[in-house]
Amino acid sequence: MLNLDRARDRWRAVSTALDALELAYERVPALDRLAPGAMALHAEFDRGGLARDYPATLGDICCSLTHQNLWRRIAAMGAGAVIVLEDDASLSAAFADFARGDLGATMRAHGIGALKLEYWPGGERSRRYPAGIRLGEIGGGATLYRQAAGFLGTCAYAITPAAASALLAAHPRVGVPVDHFMFSPTARLGFPILRPAFVSPAPVLHDFATHGSDILDERIATGIATAPRTWRRRFHEALLRRRLARGFRTGQIERVEMRWAGDGTLPGGMR
Repeated sequence: MLNLDRARDRWRAVSTALDALELAYERVPALDRLAPGAMALHAEFDRGGLARDYPATLGDICCSLTHQNLWRRIAAMGAGAVIVLEDDASLSAAFADFARGDLGATMRAHGIGALKLEYWPGGERSRRYPAGIRLGEIGGGATLYRQAAGFLGTCAYAITPAAASALLAAHPRVGVPVDHFMFSPTARLGFPILRPAFVSPAPVLHDFATHGSDILDERIATGIATAPRTWRRRFHEALLRRRLARGFRTGQIERVEMRWAGDGTLPGGMR
């Protein structure tokens, strides 16, 4: 469970939920953009050719390096899978089934390195209606889909030690925000290695309405959130749309209406 030291209210909320589900967990302190010396983390972030296409704020850098540090620990583990949560996660009762089940076996059976477990209640269509290839039922009424297009967010995902190891070997330095690094097919970094998938209904709600978002606020303040996309990124996204159109026509790919596995109510009037 990734948590900023200054976000004590978030830690209380999520640890209380985990305790109620009687699950074992570990708190992992997250790197903080407001901490003294945080600016030095720029040197650990790869400002390569994709930096202009997928720009990162200091908050993005701290978040990305926090995940990467955790991947190093996971890569040294044995079989199975590790569920990674950020501290704005809200857990449904169904989350316990995923935490107690053998996710590693399911992921290995389908060649999945990273499995997204989150529901995003915001307005982005790519997160609310992601494109996926149906792989079958995963239990508890959820369906498993191979991710066929960008589906961003790292609030809740499972990753195998083998996938974490391969990710670190191929890309020792993270050079774009972590959700693009893992889950963007147009960035073409972690996506072909992880072959990510997602489930619906999702057992975890990305509860930004209750907790707010340090990273989004910073991206808005710096203009990154509203900046036009580069020609290279638009080009790769256009190619992806053509591939998706063919998949939709043949029925191989479907547009999945994401659902939340919670009690039917969402905070802050979200839906």
